[in-house]
Amino acid sequence: MTTPRDFDRLMEAFFEDGPALLPDRVVESIRDDVDRIDVRADVGSWRNPFMLRSMFAAAVVVAVLLGGFAIYTAITQPPDVGPPTDSTAPLPSDDGLGALPADLQYPFLGPAKEIPDISRIDRGDLYFENGVLRYEVGGGSAFSSIPTITADGDLRLTTSFGGVCAEGDEGTYPWSLSPGGTILTIEAGIDDCGVRGQVIPGTYERSACRSTENECLGELEAEDYMSHFFEPRPLGEWAARHGALAFTVPSGWAAYTDYPDVFGLTPLDQYVAFDGEDCYDCAGDRDLITVLGQPGAATEDCLEANVPGIGSDRRALLDWLLGHPGLQITPPENSTIGGFPASSFFVEASEDWTGTCDEENPFEAVPIFYRQDSYHWALNVGMRYHVTLVDLDDGSTVAIVVDTADDADLESFVETARPIIESFEFPAR
Repeated sequence: MTTPRDFDRLMEAFFEDGPALLPDRVVESIRDDVDRIDVRADVGSWRNPFMLRSMFAAAVVVAVLLGGFAIYTAITQPPDVGPPTDSTAPLPSDDGLGALPADLQYPFLGPAKEIPDISRIDRGDLYFENGVLRYEVGGGSAFSSIPTITADGDLRLTTSFGGVCAEGDEGTYPWSLSPGGTILTIEAGIDDCGVRGQVIPGTYERSACRSTENECLGELEAEDYMSHFFEPRPLGEWAARHGALAFTVPSGWAAYTDYPDVFGLTPLDQYVAFDGEDCYDCAGDRDLITVLGQPGAATEDCLEANVPGIGSDRRALLDWLLGHPGLQITPPENSTIGGFPASSFFVEASEDWTGTCDEENPFEAVPIFYRQDSYHWALNVGMRYHVTLVDLDDGSTVAIVVDTADDADLESFVETARPIIESFEFPAR
């Protein structure tokens, strides 16, 4: 299995001009990762190290380390993406204002909202750092506020500097959190700054990603959620689109990644043991639901290329997989996901397959899905995936891959994952 986590992506982000959203992050995980797309014309495409799903693929680990991860750790420190350990809200001060509760000190992600005189707006996110709450729109911060809690428990925002609000403008808003703290609702309030009064009210999703290179949602509660960075319907220059994937999970799940081309879910009991440093989906020792945007047929020789002449739609990919000499496919089951035609099947790497990847440390595997400048997925000999290919209405395709740490558990985990997958929606732009 491969992942979009790689050194080249981080370095492009590091050298990208312009202010980072959070100043003390040398590499701000997704904000700068987004900007890497803008600079490809200048610096060229990046290559993702080829990593396969294997508990014993030591060559893959070495490739990542030699590829520069050690250098990356030398130039940046893991960001503080969560609140202080003590989550108790401070008591109000003598002036009736209290500090922002710890449960609100996460990043909270929301949809884009129009703001006059700001051209680049692809999100509406709240970031708290060093006592300041920023409203990030993708092209920068629209405004920055000092957040406090009133004696009545409302959220008070006082403009600290710059942006679309005048310094000293104050606004007061009722707010609430879902029982698990993953959904923030800010209600309409009273504000000296009219623009802030229009865009702040709404629903936001907490980003509590354990990875130091991502702003995924992390731990989830039983609730409806939306992706924030994943885009299964690419169109020209990439931009964040909140809700490009909508889904529902029961309790006991987490979102482990949210990149423009890959979105992933995993059982919470496995996710809480993740230290945030290694590649979550590379080791092959975790249960995963992974959504791949725009998958293409991967060449048998592990080259960074797609098979010529094979289309990327569901039917073309399915026909190619059925005829692949290194794969065994169960009869596809046709259904609909989000109202779109889908085909689901188990795929296994043939025991007699001898194709290898990595000339210096060869290991047997069958490449399956490749997307240029993004991911390269393969299946080790004797192992299986459950795959659902979905055709969207604009010609785009997604592959939903279910993978388990223990291959013997795949069927049962597929049944556990099925209601979540059946809840997937892929709203049009």
